[in-house]
Amino acid sequence: MLSRAAAGGRLPAIRAHRSPTANGILPRPRAFTQNSKLLVLTRHTIRPQLPYLSQPHLARRLSPLDQQVLRLLSTETKRYVKDQTVLAARWTLIGWTFLALAGISWFGIQIAIDERNNPTPAEWTFWTKNYVRGARFAREDRSRIGLVDWAMVGSDYMKALLRLEGSTDGKDVMEQADGEGIVIPDVGKAGLDISNKSWEWRAGYFEVLMGCAETAEHLNDMVLDTTRRLVFPKEVVIGPSNPDPRPPAAYMGTPPLEENTTRAFDTPESFYMRVLTGKGFTTKQRLEAAWKYAAWLEQTGLNDSAEEMYKWGVDIAKSALQTPDAVLDPKTLVLKDRQTSNAAAMAGAETATPNILDAVTKLATHRARDGDVAFALPIFLSVLRARRSAPVSPNPARRIAPSKQSEGGSDLDAAVSMISSLFRAPVFPSQPPSGDRPFVRETPLSTCDEGELMLYIGEILFASSPNSAEGLSWTKQATQIAEANLDASKGQHYLTPEEKQQCKSCLRAGASNWEAMLLKLADTNVDLRAREGGQSAGWFEWRGWFGGNGGVKGQTLDEARVGVLEAEMQEVEKLKERVAKESIGDDIYKHRGSGGGGVWIG
Repeated sequence: MLSRAAAGGRLPAIRAHRSPTANGILPRPRAFTQNSKLLVLTRHTIRPQLPYLSQPHLARRLSPLDQQVLRLLSTETKRYVKDQTVLAARWTLIGWTFLALAGISWFGIQIAIDERNNPTPAEWTFWTKNYVRGARFAREDRSRIGLVDWAMVGSDYMKALLRLEGSTDGKDVMEQADGEGIVIPDVGKAGLDISNKSWEWRAGYFEVLMGCAETAEHLNDMVLDTTRRLVFPKEVVIGPSNPDPRPPAAYMGTPPLEENTTRAFDTPESFYMRVLTGKGFTTKQRLEAAWKYAAWLEQTGLNDSAEEMYKWGVDIAKSALQTPDAVLDPKTLVLKDRQTSNAAAMAGAETATPNILDAVTKLATHRARDGDVAFALPIFLSVLRARRSAPVSPNPARRIAPSKQSEGGSDLDAAVSMISSLFRAPVFPSQPPSGDRPFVRETPLSTCDEGELMLYIGEILFASSPNSAEGLSWTKQATQIAEANLDASKGQHYLTPEEKQQCKSCLRAGASNWEAMLLKLADTNVDLRAREGGQSAGWFEWRGWFGGNGGVKGQTLDEARVGVLEAEMQEVEKLKERVAKESIGDDIYKHRGSGGGGVWIG
């Protein structure tokens, strides 16, 4: 073996020398998709050649930068895509959770607001309250277009009624006649005995029954399509009983077949009778049911049945008196004068109650509309006399307008009071007077109830004798009373919304009657002058009511009559302008809708 020195100091080369990098250019990394052949001795490649990953047809259509997209889901990006997916799912879940919690909070706030505005009985369960709140919301006509989905209203009220009369919220509610119940022909079972329930429960139950009755009136001419649970008018049903069906509205959909339809709701009398024949309702509640049922009978053309219902209302009001014949004449229903005096009240004798006054007024109004003015006029006069001769209450209820309750306090006190009210449970209204105690005036001033009676009296007197001054004078006094009450309501004398609406209605009716009477008298006077060739004494008789005798001094009778007419018509025009200002915004949207095409949820 030769030594290293003997070999010339160098070992022989085992492999050939590699050529240096051309021109000093460092090798560049190559993409996996590169297909060109490379010489091993010419360029060093950092990444190995992998021809099986190449896509020659696609690579020819893409630019060099876009070719990297072909490896987007590579090993390096797999973890990034997974992390981003988990993060997106997490934030989506968080967002939907907050959205659901916001919806639940909004629903709870709405419930709290509704409970403070219109409380429901605390004894009721959550779903019973929720159904009643839903019915109230549906019948408020929030769209302000006069359409109410009465099918939705009836569905919610019926669900609440079933829970109140069942075992859910109907504990201690019993059937009458030893638990078997009383059956009324063509109506059904009589009302239940709710005497053991609290006032809150009974008031809520009465509201549900009256709501069902009102819904039944609106759905009386509607049918339910059992296949789709939709409500349609009877006129659009296709069947033998309706050979010429009316085309339905576009939103109603396809009209139903007669064999697939049934009555949309129970009859109104089935709900009114539950109040009239039930036990535990107050006299005022039973009277309200009787009057609304009588009005429904009048609307359907059953005047005789309506009169019987008004008479039943008088009997209900008389049932609270021990000696009703001493207050009311049993035949003519005229109030006896000796029982309405202050001396009789001080002596302890029974006097007319508010229920008696209202019941006989409703009956007299019905008879007057049927033309029996001889029966109605004495009743109106006796009721007016009873109201004006009733004693004035020594301690009238103090009325404070809502806007003035917080006067004298700072904004901070009002804010603290509002916030603190959110943490207090809503208080259900206390039981109002039943109307069975003797009638007492709250104020010595004339009320709109008296003005309404005077309007009736004026209409009857003018219809009986158009040329007389009495009918016109009664109408003018009634209009002045309504106008004075509205003026007083803007000052210290506060009127409830119901009383203010009554005064507005009385003022509107008085202005209309006043104008019609003036035009009728003017026409009558012209006809008499043309036929007789002279002056009408009837026209001149009532001139003193408007202008006095001073307005006709130095004038002929015809000139005086024309001047009186012009002055009165100008006064009526001013009154009509006020009526328009008082009524605008209050009555423009107050009309009922048919509610056709509603969805039946029950």
